[in-house]
Amino acid sequence: MEAISLSTKGLLSFLQPRLPCPVIFIMIPHRLPLLVILFFFSSKTVSASLCGHGFTKPCILADTNRDGIVDETDIFDKERWTSRRGAIFLPNTGDTLHRCSSVDLVGNELSNEELAACHDASGDILIAPDLAAPLQTLPLNGLSEDASGRIYIQSAIPRDRVRIFWRQDIDPNLEQWLLVDHQTSFNKTQLGKGINLKLDGRGPVTNAALWDGSVIVRFEVEDGNETYVDSVALKQAPVLVHHHLQPPSVVLTTSGNTTLSRWQSRFVRAIQEGIADTTSDVPVVIINDTGDIWTQDFFEPAYASMPGPNSTISVRILLRSAQSTRTSGRQVFQQLRGPRVGAFQPGPGSGFGWEEINSGGNIETIPPYKSRSGVRYPVGRVVMGKHFDVYPAESVVAFLDSQGLQKPLFLEAGWLSIGHVDEMVQFLPFDNELGFTIAVADTKSALDLLRKAVTDGHGGLAITTYDGDFTPDYETFFLDPTIFNTTISDLLGQEELLEVNSYAQRHLDKNLELLLEEIPLSQSDVLRIPTLFKDATYPWPAPPDGSPRRLNLAPRGERQLKSLFPQTINGLVLGSTYLAPKPWGPIVNGHDIFEEAAQEIYGRVNMAVVFIDDYMSHHVRGGEVHCGTNTLRNTDVSWWE
Repeated sequence: MEAISLSTKGLLSFLQPRLPCPVIFIMIPHRLPLLVILFFFSSKTVSASLCGHGFTKPCILADTNRDGIVDETDIFDKERWTSRRGAIFLPNTGDTLHRCSSVDLVGNELSNEELAACHDASGDILIAPDLAAPLQTLPLNGLSEDASGRIYIQSAIPRDRVRIFWRQDIDPNLEQWLLVDHQTSFNKTQLGKGINLKLDGRGPVTNAALWDGSVIVRFEVEDGNETYVDSVALKQAPVLVHHHLQPPSVVLTTSGNTTLSRWQSRFVRAIQEGIADTTSDVPVVIINDTGDIWTQDFFEPAYASMPGPNSTISVRILLRSAQSTRTSGRQVFQQLRGPRVGAFQPGPGSGFGWEEINSGGNIETIPPYKSRSGVRYPVGRVVMGKHFDVYPAESVVAFLDSQGLQKPLFLEAGWLSIGHVDEMVQFLPFDNELGFTIAVADTKSALDLLRKAVTDGHGGLAITTYDGDFTPDYETFFLDPTIFNTTISDLLGQEELLEVNSYAQRHLDKNLELLLEEIPLSQSDVLRIPTLFKDATYPWPAPPDGSPRRLNLAPRGERQLKSLFPQTINGLVLGSTYLAPKPWGPIVNGHDIFEEAAQEIYGRVNMAVVFIDDYMSHHVRGGEVHCGTNTLRNTDVSWWE
């Protein structure tokens, strides 16, 4: 027998079926107190708590110690999954062979549900074995010719949510994986050699109250009158949303509909040039099959990862926004799904129409931290905006909460016309103990800039200096021509505007207070980005596509605001480079005072600012640079450590 270090409990478990009944067994191990054990022999089922090569009891192993391989070091403590120990598997929802179509056999578009239903794990063929978690049974000796074995999921709930395959070793040069179902039985020869297995998930965990991703795989061997059983615990990897500390891999934007928007091509070119002018080598990928210019909003990039033998193994999972009539969300399946890239379609409770509260711009992520109350968020925490008494789609909130690591924190965003958290807060890499800091929109500093300009004798300067083309375009809801004839002094003399910005600041202060109650940063750590707002309380014109109401009405006594200038805080964080909307503020002594302020503030966290003109492409439509782009980031994250 191969030598192996055994615990007392494991040794006794190994000896149990070989002892007569009843027996008092007394032993005095080295440095252990007297141990008296009473054994009762049973000819029925015997559970194995220890196994190894040469044992006549079954043994099934997975990567319990999370080193990326399955071997005998995974034998101990494998029956129970904990945050520190236990095997991990992935939801294998990519489209490795690009076999999933978006139309049926006669060319009709598939429904949202049909489109999402096809992926690598939707059938009974293991298309991507490299993304499935390995398991194996150890060789069994001394079995009779009639011995047989079964491998199955212990509980009924996860049986339809995971797949198990076994490798048929007919040709050593060919990997042939066969589905293990309730009829699969293994004979003495197969049990004697040991069985190589793979396990993956058919989809992400969507509601932990129904299933939290936990799986117990049982290995049962019948030999004569005895049945021996061993088991191993696994859990599906959570789907995690990216944060800004993760290095960028790809920047995404859309080509837009050139018939409706001739400005989008200029915006795309500006993004490409802005990235090319920096040291960043991040590619820009253009999604072509949608007229939706809000690339941030119709999906949210996420990922899932597990230990591998050489490095982390991961898949991207793009979360479609819970906006059922927003057809651009179908692009996550039609254009972006592929090898190692899957997608998620919100289910019941996803809402209807195109309500802005459910856009991806209303999902941001605090980088990893430990809260003031001592709760650890090792992969960050999701931040979402609520609209007073209205919350984002239940299906998405439940989905994010069910992942178990990034429980959503809600800020008040209902005072904004579009109502997205990316309009008021961002989290930036910084060389401090946490590794990041908070940036917030701030009206006080914006008004201070303007008042200083007046004090210095520049009150007669134009408040905005945009000098581009004003040719009307679709959805220019927030274009206000009167602002181009307004001076700094005129603006500061508008009592209503001052009241509007005081209202905005009250909400900004409350949200910041909530964040600082959670995150161990001080007020002095916060970056305040000069921002001014104007009243744009809904209703405003209906969308040209005829979709239902996209905004929630403000409650009585509340407002909905839009930024007066292109909003610097709504930019694209790419490591130490920041692509910010060009504010087109007052020019004092040859310099835009809002640009200078942004460069100085972001410079405090060692970020170089590149300004992008999005005035007509996005600003007058209700968004900025961040809203018009999206970013795929590094997925090499060992969240289990």
